[in-house]
Parts: sequence; structure tokens; C-alpha cells
Amino acid sequence: MRGLLRALDTLRLTLAGPSEPDAGHYRMLGQLSADIDAALVPLQPSGGRCALLDFPAHSNVGDSAIWLGESVWLRRHRARVVYACDVETYSPGTLAARLGGGTILLHGGGNLGDLWEQHQRFRETVIRDFPDNPIVQLPQTIHFRDAERIVAAQRAFNAHRDLTLLCRDEPSLAFARAHFMGRSMLCPDMAFALGRLRRPGKAAVDIVWLARTDIESADASAPATSADIERGDWLAERGTPLYHRHRALNAQLAAGGVAHDAVVDRLIRTCDRLARERVLRGCRMLSRGRVVITDRLHGHILCLLLGIPHVVLDNNYGKVRGFHEQWTRSSHLTRWAASPAEALDAARAMARTPVRGR
Repeated sequence: MRGLLRALDTLRLTLAGPSEPDAGHYRMLGQLSADIDAALVPLQPSGGRCALLDFPAHSNVGDSAIWLGESVWLRRHRARVVYACDVETYSPGTLAARLGGGTILLHGGGNLGDLWEQHQRFRETVIRDFPDNPIVQLPQTIHFRDAERIVAAQRAFNAHRDLTLLCRDEPSLAFARAHFMGRSMLCPDMAFALGRLRRPGKAAVDIVWLARTDIESADASAPATSADIERGDWLAERGTPLYHRHRALNAQLAAGGVAHDAVVDRLIRTCDRLARERVLRGCRMLSRGRVVITDRLHGHILCLLLGIPHVVLDNNYGKVRGFHEQWTRSSHLTRWAASPAEALDAARAMARTPVRGR
């Protein structure tokens, strides 16, 4: 983890952009960090053993930003991460042997529900497999479409003796308290544990438009754009040496063998480094714009941490709006838009705003 923190230090600098963050923006970031501490410190004591499960073994930068924030927070609070895995490398026997009576932490995000079923089924499996360990679901947005899947989640969640659900917005908290018997409380997204980040490059265009291309896209028609706008998503990634090393370690775990424990330790370290690599890729993409338009929640969150002015659109079920209204609406770096056309008009106006003097 020391290497991870040194790597994060390379992302830190004085922020700059068309509209400098003000003292209120920094107070908001500080309060979000304090809110994370208030929720998590009682659940994960300093020096305690824990496992962090459901590593995002995919290219979405946002999930890696969450994982990296989780890892940094745990390191900062001296938690001992003795096991980590993704949905493919989960080994209940190895987890039990390494963790003892420690806490199981389930990766946060926006997949508690039936939109991303592989992760929900994994979550329910872990909860059933470890009825006696404290389990903390790190901050999630909850969204179900199918009543039968709600019942399945209730069977798993309500049978557990010590399950805590951290929710990223009031609608998710209300759903949790209506359907699940365990503790539930509000907590900001774990990416805010990263703190302020440096812009890894200068702006090259007026507007970067980070637009979802997956099943959470609102599928609204975008207006015609011009040469001053770069539009794309951040799901594509090249196969870096670190990526291939991570895949090789996954394959070793799947094959088993005498070096199993050593492979798990190497995989834990590689997870953190690969998450950092993906977050840096996302920061570089966002930093190319003087202003950003995005319907990705972590496009919004990383812009806040990087100090980049941006316009926010919703995804297809209200996740982004719910989070923005809960935690981040006070930042003057952010504008809300009800449509792509409105977002483009707002972003063009923001891009013309002169840089404030220091």
C-alpha cells in the first residue's frame, strides 16, 4: 500500500481551470471525507482485519475510483486487508482461513439491485457463506426492477446476523429500511476518500463529453457537436503490462496449487495498482476539457476532486441526480442539466468564463 500512496501523490497539485474552486468547494470535500469517517470508523476499527471483495475487474474507471478510495481509506485507518478478490476468484475457504472473525467489506458502487446481476448474486452468496462475520456493504445506490429479485435479496440479507448497508442517497436508504432488517445509514461515495487530485494534463479542447454507452444510458439524443468537443466513454482500455499481470494472477488462482497464498498476496497488490492505472486514465481524459459534460456519476466526482467545471446529466434511473442532490449540489463547479441540449449550452457558457485570479 505504500507504493499505492506514493503513486497517488503524483496526482496532487494546486487545482486550475476556467473557474477556480472556492473555499466552499473545499469545505464540501472536507465534509464528505468526514461523513465517510463518521460512518465507517465504528464499523472497521483501526488495526482490525478485513477483506475487501468484488474488485472491479473491468475497464469502467468509476468502479476503480471507488476501489482506490476504499483502499486508501483502509490504509489511512490502519486496517489490515488480508484478502481481496473479484467475482471470478472468490474462494470462501481461503477467505475464512485468512480472515477469522474479521470484517467483510463489499465493494461500493451502483450495482446493488438487478441491473448488474452478477455482482448482486455474488453479494448474496458471500452474505450466505459468512453468517457469523460482520459484513459491511460499502456505499451503494439501490435499484431493483423485479419484485422477485427483491425477495431473493431479502432472503439473503435478512438472514444475516450483522449486516450493515451504507447508502449513497436518501431513496436508497428509504428502500433499505423498508425491505431489509439490518442496519442502514447514509454515506458518501468512497471515491471522495481520495481527496483533492491533480490534473495530469492541460486542457486541449473546450469541452469533453463523457457519455455513457452501457445499460444505464438515458439514451437521449445529443445535439450536433463541433471540433471544440471530444465525445466518448471511458470503457475502452488497452492491455497494459499491469493488466496482463493481473489476468495471469487470476488464472493462477483458478488453477490452484501450492503457491496459492503467495498468489493471493500478489493479486491484492495488483488490484490496487490496476485501479490506480484506470483512475489516472480517466483523469487524463477529463483533464483534456476546459469543461466536462457527463452522465457518469464518477465523471462528476472526479471532476470535483480535480477542480474541473462540469455539467451533469442523469443516468436512466435517477442515480446521478439522487447523489448530486444529496451531497454535491453546493459546489459552484457543477451545473445540472435536464437535457443534452441544455448541457451543451451551459458547458459552452462555462468554457467562455475567464480564469479567476489567485
